[in-house]
Amino acid sequence: MGGESEAEPVPQKSKSAVKFNGKVLAFALGSIFVAGIIFFLLKNWESAPVFKTDRKTADVEPPLPVASLLSEAEQNELVNPLQMTIPRQLTEDEEEILKKQVSFPASFSPQTSFTVWKKEDFEKMLVTEQKKRKITFGWLYLRSLTKTFEKYYPEAAQAYQKEDYLLARELFLGSLSFPVYQNDPKVHRAVVLVMLRSYLNDVLGKLAVINQHLLSQELSTDVRSIFESYQALFPVLELQEWDRSLALIHRLQNQIAEFENKPQAAETGYPSVFGELDLEIQNAIRAEAAPKPEAAVSLKALSIDLNLKEKAVRQNTPEVLLKVQKQAEEISQALEAKEWSVARQGLELIDFPPELLRQARRKLGLLDQAAAIREAQAK
Repeated sequence: MGGESEAEPVPQKSKSAVKFNGKVLAFALGSIFVAGIIFFLLKNWESAPVFKTDRKTADVEPPLPVASLLSEAEQNELVNPLQMTIPRQLTEDEEEILKKQVSFPASFSPQTSFTVWKKEDFEKMLVTEQKKRKITFGWLYLRSLTKTFEKYYPEAAQAYQKEDYLLARELFLGSLSFPVYQNDPKVHRAVVLVMLRSYLNDVLGKLAVINQHLLSQELSTDVRSIFESYQALFPVLELQEWDRSLALIHRLQNQIAEFENKPQAAETGYPSVFGELDLEIQNAIRAEAAPKPEAAVSLKALSIDLNLKEKAVRQNTPEVLLKVQKQAEEISQALEAKEWSVARQGLELIDFPPELLRQARRKLGLLDQAAAIREAQAK
């Protein structure tokens, strides 16, 4: 129609424009993601741990402004080199440890006075037990029991009092060699050994004491050898020949270890009469009268004394002191270079000698003091 204008065509977006806008959107989203990560890291940066172990990591720590936190005198005291001498003067505690002498351990000694049964006591026991158990022994068997007692027990008691312990043990064993009742071992154990229990216990107790004493005498030979070596140690300690002293102490410690780990005889060496006893009595002797090596001689006090001496001597050997001196020099260099973290690590490791330890603790105190002042100023 002549008076009407035609509608303007709507422009169409090209494919390239759509593609371009997609790139912009992707870039924007990526930027937002990266920004989020950066924000998260910055927010949590302060909570990340900082490990200070050596010069490399010590650079992360802000330097401690000692000059503004300590007085000039304190600064000089802090950076002054650690001082020690070789050989060094022993402390009173060290001298006391090295001079102390442990006494020779007292060996087990049995009492010479003890209860001794008389024939009347033995016969009274037999009468009492027969009434109590309502069992009557024949006259001949009662007589054989009493004869066994009379033959061995009184003489065994005399040998014991005279300290002839080997003979006493043999005779006490003989005093248990009762004839088998009715020739029946089962009846004998069920009747006679039960009725003679109080007497059996008396003899078993005496055998246990004798065995313990004899073992103590046997072990005392080895112990005396150890103590002779122990006595020879003190002149060397007095000369302060530390390497030689350390070698002697180690030798003594080995002697003690060998002594304590020495295998004991599986069974006490009894005389032939032991094999003639009833098997139940034999078993009772093995179980109740066996000697105890740990109770015969104890070297515990000597071992403790040697351990203390070993530590005191070892710390004074030239080799150990030279290592400590080198460590002190390295710490002093770190202090002079104002590498406080490195110096602190070294100072905290010093535990000997006492004179160096006192210096280390003083320097650590000054570093703590400076750190505390800085923390107070920051608040």
